[in-house]
Amino acid sequence: MPDATPPHADPTGPDVNADHAFLASLLQHPSRRALLALDAQGRLIAGNERARSLVGGQLEDDLRQALADGMRQLAEHPDREIQHRHETPKYTLDCLLRAVTGTGGEVLGYTVSVFSQDEAPDLADSPERARWRFALENAQDGLWDWDAERDRVYRSGRCFTMLGYARDAFAGSFDAWQTLIHPDDRPRMKVALHAHLTGERENYIVDYRVRDANGRWRWVLDRGRAITWDSSGRPKRVVGTHTDIHDYKQIEAQLRERELILNQAQHVAHLGNWSWDPENDKLWWSDELYWIVGLSNNQSPPKFRNQRHLFTAESYERLHAASVALLKQAKPYALELVMLRPNGERRIVQARAEAILSDDGRVQSLVGVLHDITEQRNAEENSRWRNDLLDRIAAMGRIGGFELLVENGELHWTDENYRIHGIEPGTPLQLEDTLPNYTPESAQKLRVAFQRMVKEHLPEQTADLCYITPDERRIWLRVTGSLELREGQPYRITGLTQDITEEHEAGERIEQLAHYDTLTGLPNRFLFRERAEESIELSRRTGQPLALLFLDLDRFKYVNDTQGHEAGDLLLQEIAGRLRQCVRASDLVGRLGGDEFLVLLREIARPEDAALVARKIIEVVGKPINLANGEAQVGCSIGIALLGENNLDLESMLRAADTAMYAAKDAGRNTFQFYNASFYERVQRRVTLEQELRQALARNELHLAFQPTMSMDDGGVSCIEALLRWTTTAGESRFPTEFIPVAEDCGEILPIGRWVLGEACRQARTWHEAGLQFGRIAVNVSPLQLRDPDFGTQVLEACAREQWPTDRLVLEITESALMRDSEVLRNTFALFKANGITLSIDDFGTGFSNLGYLHRFPLRNLKIDRSFVSRMDTTPNMLELTHAVVSLGHALGLSVVAEGVETENVLQLLRQQGCDEAQGYLFTRPLAAAEMATWLAAQA
Repeated sequence: MPDATPPHADPTGPDVNADHAFLASLLQHPSRRALLALDAQGRLIAGNERARSLVGGQLEDDLRQALADGMRQLAEHPDREIQHRHETPKYTLDCLLRAVTGTGGEVLGYTVSVFSQDEAPDLADSPERARWRFALENAQDGLWDWDAERDRVYRSGRCFTMLGYARDAFAGSFDAWQTLIHPDDRPRMKVALHAHLTGERENYIVDYRVRDANGRWRWVLDRGRAITWDSSGRPKRVVGTHTDIHDYKQIEAQLRERELILNQAQHVAHLGNWSWDPENDKLWWSDELYWIVGLSNNQSPPKFRNQRHLFTAESYERLHAASVALLKQAKPYALELVMLRPNGERRIVQARAEAILSDDGRVQSLVGVLHDITEQRNAEENSRWRNDLLDRIAAMGRIGGFELLVENGELHWTDENYRIHGIEPGTPLQLEDTLPNYTPESAQKLRVAFQRMVKEHLPEQTADLCYITPDERRIWLRVTGSLELREGQPYRITGLTQDITEEHEAGERIEQLAHYDTLTGLPNRFLFRERAEESIELSRRTGQPLALLFLDLDRFKYVNDTQGHEAGDLLLQEIAGRLRQCVRASDLVGRLGGDEFLVLLREIARPEDAALVARKIIEVVGKPINLANGEAQVGCSIGIALLGENNLDLESMLRAADTAMYAAKDAGRNTFQFYNASFYERVQRRVTLEQELRQALARNELHLAFQPTMSMDDGGVSCIEALLRWTTTAGESRFPTEFIPVAEDCGEILPIGRWVLGEACRQARTWHEAGLQFGRIAVNVSPLQLRDPDFGTQVLEACAREQWPTDRLVLEITESALMRDSEVLRNTFALFKANGITLSIDDFGTGFSNLGYLHRFPLRNLKIDRSFVSRMDTTPNMLELTHAVVSLGHALGLSVVAEGVETENVLQLLRQQGCDEAQGYLFTRPLAAAEMATWLAAQA
């Protein structure tokens, strides 16, 4: 250019503000560039040395025409930076156009920097420079720089790491980031970006969700700004930042949720709140407060000085005085007031307020709440009236109420209940603290009743109980409780306690006269008959033996005749007391009449136990008795009848016992006799059998037989069961069904069981060493063995002694053995499980099965009893029954074994039902050890 100052410029009167503005604009250009200053119309004002050497002539006209569009754009957006590339056959020039603005924001002119990349490529405005400049200005987490012309985006490492990605985890394109944005948020992000790029908004800012490296959505705040535009107004470069605002968003959501909960809680509780700024006289009410007052929330709350009409006169005076004290002295208040709604309705409210103070102690604002307690007060009044009425009724009927909290056993009584029990009203109570005041039987009865209600969710229980008051009065109470559930779980038991002492004592007198012998106090024939028939019915159901003893005193008539009837009565009373001492509390003693007595022995372990009791009675009755006129001595003859085939009911047992009693008298008196010789012979045989069994082990009369169990899958021998056999030295075979119960009763089953276990393991090892193929050896175990705390250790010792692996041992137990759950049993089973010993339920279906026990204990096998299997193809419904047992076993995770398989047809039916193993005569009968070895060899 020929001159740095054009002719139209006024060098003598420069605008100082314009000069400063031009200087500030020029300072933003790299100093080695060609720098030009243009006025507001785009005419050249000045240029540096580089400009004079580079720009001039035709190039100046070309640039002025090319930059005209940029100047028009800057007229509307003076904060923009316009880039233009001017290409000629000789060189390429990059131009940067900026606006010069005055203090009022008006455009004063323009500055232009021009450089040739061919001559000085290092003068290009480095993208890195712009990026870091923006990052420093915004001080945000992640920096991004979008080159719109090439659609390339640079992102700093923080953009990736804040989301858990590795640096440069995806391509540097605009669309690559778009794929991470939540589909619901993409339209909103694009709208915000478009609004900025088209000039509608000065900056670009939007928040949205982005998928992080773990696949979760995180909230990001995206902010940016276009820093370079081309001459046509299109953005060339946009830079911005990503800020992780996920935690803020979560807090924001929590705050919104808590605000909603608070508003709902206030609505439920009828609790409204308010605040007042005294300085600006600004009063705010919550929606619930509008409802309490009865005003619409569309209107502003009335000023404090205009609230008189909202309360009764007395309430407003108290509220006004309290408010003045609060405002002047910051003294909080809590008042109960009567509020008047516009429709005249009265509401009872609790008003509370306090002052919020500034740092210098001045009252800055007042806050308070109004709690509508109208319904509560009405309910309390109704409750008070009803309680007074109920108290009067309870006192008249001697009826008290109680509440028992299930969780902690806390007990609440009404005042009348305290008076009934003789305890000071208001005394804190726990259920366990009251139980010692009941008789032991009543305490247990009450405890069991409450426990059943809680455990079984029984809705109601009633019990008559005997209670000893602090002044040692014995009273009778009828307690009726009702269970209350909360969320399906027992919460409390509420009910009534009625004093029925007079009723009970009257009943006892009637009961005594009607059912008890007035002389001895024993049950008379009517009560004895009633209780005996109940016992007989129970015995039929449970199978427990039951015996009836018919007693007739010997020489009683002589005492009566020689010492008088009064002495005879005293003797009968003494005999009655001695009879009670000879039997258990569960047995029944009664007086038939005269000198005849009856004794019913319940649940005796074995029939011969009746003989033991008879001997004891004879001994005790025969001892001398001191009477007023001297000593007397009598004896007794006893007849014994057992409930059985010939004695099916009480009448037949009475006849049998009476007959046996006369037989005892014929035998010489002061002795006992069983009803008939055949039954007595069976008792005698049992005694003989017990005596012989005690010598069987020592005489080597016991031996084992073996029967295999076959696998349904491959036909292999999965197990061999050891079966106990007894042949006496005389060559007589005893059946297991006959001698095993005797062995269990007399305790011989323990040494016999140890011998069977050791012998079975020894024989199994012998077969194994001979190369014979089979799975496990099975041994039957008595319930009596399982009660022995040392049984588990004995089993392990036997396996170690005979060198037989424990995981190839099966112990077969009956269903009844599981019913006696105990710590010993659980410890033993745990020991077996730890050592791999298999437990199998034998004869399943013949006892009392409890699925809870089957599931609780570590069982592996379940054996279907032969009585079911043998009739599968002949008896109706038996096929369905066995199938149900197989399904049940599998459902419990048990392998199912069928015993008693004798036909091919039954075997096929079991295979179709999914049975796992089979045992029976179809494969082989029980064999001696040598024969079993031969059979096993033939299976190979």
